Amino acid sequence: MPYLVALLTLAGVLPAQALMSQAPYPELRAVDDAQAYRRIRLEVQAAPTPETAAYQVWFSRFPFERTQDAELHTIIKVGDTAGLTRTPIGEAFEDCWSDGLPIPRDASGMPVIAGSAGGFTCALSGMLPFTDYFLAVVPVNANGVSLAGGPLFPIRTRTDAPDLRPAEPDTRPVLFALGSIVLSLAILLLYLRWRDLQAGRSNARLAHLYIAPAMIALAALTFYPVLYGIWLSFTDANQTHLGEHVWIGFKNFGTILDSAGTARVGLFTLIWAVANVSAHLGLGLLLAIALNHPGLKGRTVYRTLLLLPWAIPGYISVLAWRGMLEPAGLINAVLGTELDWLASPNSARTLVILVNIWLGAPFMMMALSGALQSLPRESYEAAEVDGVHPWRQFLHLTLPSLKSIVVPLSLLGFIWTFNMFHVIFLLTRGKPDVAFGEPGATDILITYVYDVAFEYGNYGIAAAWSVAIFLMLFAFSWFYLKQTRAIEAIR
Repeated sequence: MPYLVALLTLAGVLPAQALMSQAPYPELRAVDDAQAYRRIRLEVQAAPTPETAAYQVWFSRFPFERTQDAELHTIIKVGDTAGLTRTPIGEAFEDCWSDGLPIPRDASGMPVIAGSAGGFTCALSGMLPFTDYFLAVVPVNANGVSLAGGPLFPIRTRTDAPDLRPAEPDTRPVLFALGSIVLSLAILLLYLRWRDLQAGRSNARLAHLYIAPAMIALAALTFYPVLYGIWLSFTDANQTHLGEHVWIGFKNFGTILDSAGTARVGLFTLIWAVANVSAHLGLGLLLAIALNHPGLKGRTVYRTLLLLPWAIPGYISVLAWRGMLEPAGLINAVLGTELDWLASPNSARTLVILVNIWLGAPFMMMALSGALQSLPRESYEAAEVDGVHPWRQFLHLTLPSLKSIVVPLSLLGFIWTFNMFHVIFLLTRGKPDVAFGEPGATDILITYVYDVAFEYGNYGIAAAWSVAIFLMLFAFSWFYLKQTRAIEAIR
C-alpha cells in the first residue's frame, strides 16, 4: 500500500501530503488470559513516525471501520519522556507500560511514550464483563488527524472476570466531623444565650433558637464541604484510590502551576470575566437610562421583553443557542451558510462571550433601573435650569450617584462570571481542543477544574485549583473594594 500511495503521488493523482502523512495501523493483540475486573489488556506493536504525536485507542460494542462509529477510550502521547515520572502500576486510572516499566506521565497525568518505543501495553478500564468489545488504535498528528489511511480493522475481545461488589465505604469520619460541627454550634449558641442572661438581655430570649437551624444547615452543607475541599487540596486524592489519600503538602499547587495551558486558560478566564462584566454594566446602564426616559411610551412592554433572556432558565437559553449555532441550525439557515461556528477557537471564544452578555445584561438593566428611579430629581431640575448639557449631567450627577450600587454590582458580577460554569459547559464543553491534555480553547478555570476532577479523576489537584480560585477572587475583592472605597461611601 505505501508503494501505491507513492506512485499515485508522483503521478499527480494524490497530493503530496498523502505520502507525508501515510502511516500503518499498529498491530494489536488482546491478552485474554490476563483480563481483570472490568479491564481488558491490550498489547500494541507500533513504530511511530516523525509526525506521530499520539495513539488514540477507540472502542465499540459493535464492529466499526471509522472512528465516528466508536468512542475514544485512551490517548497515548508520543514525545520526549526525559524528566517525566512513572506512576506505579495500580495507581493510575489506566495502567500502561512499555518494556516492562510503567509509561511516564506528563503533568496532566497522560501517558507518554518515547518515539523510539516499539510498542506499549494498556489495561483498559470500564469494560463490562461478558460483553464483546471491538478495539482499534489510530496514530494521529499534533492536530488529532489520523495518519493512517483506509478503514479500521478492530480486534474483538472481552473480559470474563465477574463483577466484584466493593466493600461498603467507611463513613464514620464524615459522620464524626458533621456531629462535631453540630455539637460545637449547639454549645456556642448555648454559651451566647448564657452571656445574654448574665448581661440582662432578656428581650431576645428565643433569638439563638431561631437562628440555630440556619447555622447548623450552613455548617453542614457549606462550611464542612469547603473545609473538606481545602483538606483534599493537600492530599493525593484520586479516583484510583478513593478514601485512601495521604497528605502530600503543597505538591498539588506546584502541579497546577506547571500544568500545560495554565497561563492560557487563566488569561481567557480574565478576558471572559472583564468583557462580560463591562458589557453587562454598559448595556444595562444604557437600557436603564432609555427605559427611564420621561417621554418613553410602552415602558412596561419593553422592560418585560428585555427581561425575558434573564427570566428563562439559563440552561434552556444556552442549549437553544447551541442548537442555533450548529451547522444545521437557525443561524446558518437564515444566512444560507453551513458554517460550524464553534469549530474555530477564536469564533468559539467570541460566541460564548456574546451569549453570556445576552444572558446577563437584563439583570444589570433591572438593578440599575431601580437605582436610577431612586435618584433625586431636584438636582437634575436645577442643572437644567442652569443649562447644563445632558452629557455633563450624566458624568457629574448620574455616575457619582450610582457608584454605591455599581461597585457592588460589578464585584458580584465579576465573581459570578468568573465562576460561570453552565454557559461554557453547555455551549462548547471547553472545546475546540488545542492540544492533548491541555484545557480547551473556551475553557475557563472552573470548567477546567471540572475536567480535572471528573474526566481525569485527580480530585486533589482539582481541590487545589478550587482553593487557588478562591484566593484569587478574595484578593481581587479586597483590592477592588479598597480602591473604589464604595463601602466607606455607604457609611
